[in-house]
Amino acid sequence: MIKALFLIILALANWSCTGIPGTKSSYHDDFAYGMRWYKRGSCEKALRYWEPLVEKGDCDAEAWIGLLYFMGGCMPQDQAKAISLWEKAANGNQPKAQLALGDLYYQDDNAHFVYQWCKECNIDKDITKAYVWYMLGQKSARYSGEKEYAETILKVIKIEMSNEEIQEGDIIVNSWNPTPKDCEPREWW
Repeated sequence: MIKALFLIILALANWSCTGIPGTKSSYHDDFAYGMRWYKRGSCEKALRYWEPLVEKGDCDAEAWIGLLYFMGGCMPQDQAKAISLWEKAANGNQPKAQLALGDLYYQDDNAHFVYQWCKECNIDKDITKAYVWYMLGQKSARYSGEKEYAETILKVIKIEMSNEEIQEGDIIVNSWNPTPKDCEPREWW
């Protein structure tokens, strides 16, 4: 009886300290709470957890609220706010935001394989900036899907780039540092 009670207490303590099974985030992480609500289809409840995190400079919350502004739906579509949030998150080394900016700077009419497509965003195509964001996104990617996405697009845009453009992009990538700091996005798996 005492052994069974001990095992139950140990299991509960472990669960409360390590967070949700299958994640490395804390059980008390507001971003994780928001993600649970988002995955259940309640964007409004997710925002209640994420919006205060954006005020604190949380790069994951910035990236996800940026996506919600970009897509519209649960909140008014506002590409300018989305891009602003993605820039903050990307500069803090958040890979999804870096890849989103790469997509927006690529803006190729024939590139129907990019996720973020926005002709109304008033962003001129800049293949060197796109290359830089894709390279940074590939370097900071936490998941194989993010890495594969960046690799696939980088193969395509390198064909369009001159050697000078690639060298310029590589210099930027090699000297780049997160600002204001590396926000270390959460690893979920």
